[in-house]
Amino acid sequence: MAPARLASSLSEIAEAIAQCAAVGAAAVRVLPAPDCAELAAAAHALPGWRAARPIVGEGDRQVFQDFELTMQFPQSAPFRTVAQMIDRALADAARQIQPNPLPAGFRINDLILQRYAAGSRGITPHRDHLRYRGLVALLVVSGDGRFCLCADRRGVGARDVAALPGDLLLMRAPGLAGSSDRPFHFLDRITAERLSFGLRWDTSVS
Repeated sequence: MAPARLASSLSEIAEAIAQCAAVGAAAVRVLPAPDCAELAAAAHALPGWRAARPIVGEGDRQVFQDFELTMQFPQSAPFRTVAQMIDRALADAARQIQPNPLPAGFRINDLILQRYAAGSRGITPHRDHLRYRGLVALLVVSGDGRFCLCADRRGVGARDVAALPGDLLLMRAPGLAGSSDRPFHFLDRITAERLSFGLRWDTSVS
């Protein structure tokens, strides 16, 4: 069953968007524990789970990945409802900020659920693809881990962005408040199975 509503107010989400635009990332609580538990249970029934490629990129641009993923969400899956709720909330909250920091046309149209086993290496410093614009949103459904922004692929200047289950972690993407920034970021220190639901605007999709 999908949540009936988000746990945060539009003003709280607007504050997180503004903070994200200013410093690169922010988190806001959007789901209570019971809703997270229901999503976690639904996650294991989703089709299409597969291992991520362990290494992407070449040379000094290599990224190491240690997780499973699925991008298949049946229409009845509660993740679709949650994505629609978050999409609407981000749009409504951003309109409370003047000028609106989201680029014209922003909408969530790219969904991915990532599952990191306890003891996973996570994912090493990288940047999201240029086609993702405005905001990258990551809903922490379960588990733990350290999510950090950093200055480069070596992880220099790592800055922890605290996010617990139920938190929506927002990260700046090109176009947010006119920025062209794509922050380097990584995830490590996973000691309990982590489910992370990624929501993005893929501008390559018409």
